[in-house]
Amino acid sequence: MDVVRMRGAWSLVFVLVLSSIGCLGASAQDETDPEVETAGAITGTVVEAGTGDPLPGANVTVEGTGNGTSTDLNGRYQLRNLESGTYDVLFSFVGFQRKTVTNVEVSAGATTTLDVQLAEETEQLDEVVVSAEAARDSEAGLLKKRAKAAAVSDAISAETISRSGAGTAADAMSKVTGASVTEGKYVNVRGLQGRYVDTQLDGSKLPSTDPDGNSVALDLFPSNLIDNIVTTKTFTPDRPADFTGGSVDITTKSLPSSFFANVSVSTSFNSEVGIGGNILRPVSGLDAVPAVASDENVPETLGQTLNDPDQRAALDALSRAFATGVSPGPDDTVGNRSAEISAGDRFTIADGRSVGILASFSYDESFSGFNDGTTTRFKQTGAEAEGLSPTADYTTRRGVEKTLMGGLIGLSVQPAPQHEVQLRGIYNEDNEKEARIERGRLPRDLSSGQLFETRVSRTTDRAVRSGEVKGTHRFGGGADGIRVEWRSSLSKITRDEPDYRFFSNQFQFRSQETDGFQSPPEDWERSMGDDNVDYSISPSIYPRPTRFFRDLEEDSWSNSLSAEMDVGTIKLKAGGNYQVRSREFRERRFEHFSDQNSINDAGGNPDMYVNDLAGLRDGADRFGTYVLDRSQPRNNYDADLDRAAGFLMAELPVPGVPALKFVGGARLEYSDLFMTTQHDEPSDRLQGSFETMDVLPSANLIWSLRNNMNLRVAYGRTLALPSFREVSPAETFNFVGDYIERGSPDLNRTLVDNVDLRWEWFLRGGEVLSASVFYKDFQDPIERTIDAGSDAANEKTTFTNRESALVYGAELEARKRLGTVAEWLQHVQVGGNLTLTHSEVTRTEEVLEAIRAYRDNPSETRPLQGQSPYIVNLNVGYENPGAGTSVNVLFNRFGDRLQTVARNGIDIFEQGRSSLDVMASQRLTRGVEAKISVKNALNADEVVSQTFRGSEFVNDRRPLGRTVSVGLSYSY
Repeated sequence: MDVVRMRGAWSLVFVLVLSSIGCLGASAQDETDPEVETAGAITGTVVEAGTGDPLPGANVTVEGTGNGTSTDLNGRYQLRNLESGTYDVLFSFVGFQRKTVTNVEVSAGATTTLDVQLAEETEQLDEVVVSAEAARDSEAGLLKKRAKAAAVSDAISAETISRSGAGTAADAMSKVTGASVTEGKYVNVRGLQGRYVDTQLDGSKLPSTDPDGNSVALDLFPSNLIDNIVTTKTFTPDRPADFTGGSVDITTKSLPSSFFANVSVSTSFNSEVGIGGNILRPVSGLDAVPAVASDENVPETLGQTLNDPDQRAALDALSRAFATGVSPGPDDTVGNRSAEISAGDRFTIADGRSVGILASFSYDESFSGFNDGTTTRFKQTGAEAEGLSPTADYTTRRGVEKTLMGGLIGLSVQPAPQHEVQLRGIYNEDNEKEARIERGRLPRDLSSGQLFETRVSRTTDRAVRSGEVKGTHRFGGGADGIRVEWRSSLSKITRDEPDYRFFSNQFQFRSQETDGFQSPPEDWERSMGDDNVDYSISPSIYPRPTRFFRDLEEDSWSNSLSAEMDVGTIKLKAGGNYQVRSREFRERRFEHFSDQNSINDAGGNPDMYVNDLAGLRDGADRFGTYVLDRSQPRNNYDADLDRAAGFLMAELPVPGVPALKFVGGARLEYSDLFMTTQHDEPSDRLQGSFETMDVLPSANLIWSLRNNMNLRVAYGRTLALPSFREVSPAETFNFVGDYIERGSPDLNRTLVDNVDLRWEWFLRGGEVLSASVFYKDFQDPIERTIDAGSDAANEKTTFTNRESALVYGAELEARKRLGTVAEWLQHVQVGGNLTLTHSEVTRTEEVLEAIRAYRDNPSETRPLQGQSPYIVNLNVGYENPGAGTSVNVLFNRFGDRLQTVARNGIDIFEQGRSSLDVMASQRLTRGVEAKISVKNALNADEVVSQTFRGSEFVNDRRPLGRTVSVGLSYSY
């Protein structure tokens, strides 16, 4: 985002804050009454009976005293400075029946919570009913919110997140109906991923940390910062339209009504690593591109140094600047560990103005990895072939050290009872150090007597910085007031990959009996250090030793404004959104070359090759090894996305059918995407762009069959945009032998028509039964495919718009407490959800011809990429509040999902797998709780494979291991 635009963004936010706090609070008095230390207080929420909606501006009075107040925008109130005793409290609101709650006890230094419901005056109630509104971080509270929602939604609360042992938002999402998680951080909803899932933080859209897609990495958000995660599955006009599977909104901790503090610590280990075990770890590299790389004397080729001492000296300095370690090695770990702390309070200042504050911090360090993974790539050698032939076949060792830190601070100010301004700041940082060594055969290019090895050292620093200011205001009294809400948020996401190192070479064993070479011995990995091994590097087959320096920076400025009012029985809502996203991606690439010395001179030791042999040799004008800049302008790009939208929606009862409600309207959404590479000459730059204006209708019918039972029918049109990376022509790869990935500047956005039907029955608190069916019709869906134009030796994947696709399926959900079955089961609850999905994409005639060469009558359709045919979640829990005991067992399984579309129809799938997690906690004393958990108790591996002529060919097998954790927490 350019400086002018950023300054404008901050200026506007500053003006909004001052306007809301200054102007709205101008009439408030500055005097404050001293708090009486022996006094107590009454606090609570006033809501409308039947709907549960908060009643802002309701009067709350303690009879017989001069103590009174009115509720704020969220229906909250506080009565302070009350002496110990028993009081009668009167609640009143224009158009609603007055209610008096008697015998409310207040104790010195304590706060009594009193939540009430007020009924409309037309309803005749014989007695006062006092009912608590469930908190938004509890499962019962979320179910209540879900029952009233305009759209089909599912959610998980902080209560359930804690019971499941989830450490991050990604862990939590795997428990939600219809959701699954890939790579431990990206969420799929209804089998749809990436571009089809919108992710928001407190209602503001998050930019992606993924340089290759639209996905937001949910592992960046620690669970202690989260109140709930709501996944909306049907479109209403007041929501951004770029979701089809679901819109995931992470709601961070709410500002408290009274003081609280929580502290927790835990430690864990993964069975693939062990307690204080040994994993592969990268050696330290460079933090940034050396300054000498910018020296104008640095040559582009070695030949330029022959007659130019300045260039020779510059190349020597550059080569020695890169003399760092490149080869990963085993190292001991100290075990996983984490700590979390959070605190908050709400108090009154200046004539009863309410101020709330919240702060939270978390730290987590973990180690994972494996030593016996496999990596293989295959090709079809001919139409008559009985199987697939490997082009690369390696054993894989991998180690990952991950450090996650997160902090949140929030402030809420009420300049007046009907006006509230909230400020919230979040900072999350993730440092991931990955090491990988792969050894084996490269049959595509090397003879059977030659072996291949590649080493990867990678450090990735990701950070999310988000600041938001939000204002909520109510103008007018009673039920006819207008509610205005606005928000402005600035987010910055960075991803830094300094010194991403690849080092590949081949080797073979010299014969002890002849001058030639012999076949590798069976224990060839143990024999690699022997003197009879010959090492070499073949740049014509695979890249030279390479160093990448990658930086991604994305800024996002999001703004929204909406107004809501009642006109008779119709609730109208109108508003708009404006978002600006700007991304800058830079990549520098440096390669190590041989002059006088080779890898064989270094005995196959990569560190010696890069360090000891680097630069000019003593007393000579020749180099041992040297470094050249091989950066590609096409791999550097700038991209901008401007989006603007306006909407109008209405909620009203259907005439003649009081139990039937309509919610609908339309959204007008404009999108403008532009990407350009950073070639020096403007005429050489590659560009991608599109500009669209879409009208997106929405219609929802909600039929209240009973007070606690709904039948919903919904239609909505949504869209999906390509990511910046997908329209960029940049080329990248993860390891030698893998596919090279290239974007496509000609991509178009995807339109989706969605139809949903859901029946839901909310039994008692925390219990629900629901059944849903859904249907989605895609126009121009985007998929990752193997480029038909690439050669077999350097196969490339790219992105393309398919003509159409269909997705349809069903969801079932049940949660039940078993106390009604038998008294001894009163503390037991069971639950589960099942998602069944079928998807269809029409294959091209070219692909069908390729399949017919080895299979008769092939199907003309295949699944949509990323689609899982089924997802199952089951859980059994024991919760005994009296004893402070909790035990929960959770089971998850997903079906095979398409990962990569092959040009010959031999598509690559991630195999379905099952996971079982067990968590238990016990209260030890007041406020102190101990926890233990086991994750992936079934020890399932991650497997990616292809099927050809009835046989399975495994591309990747990655052991995940079991993770055992113990922890201790204190709450005040």
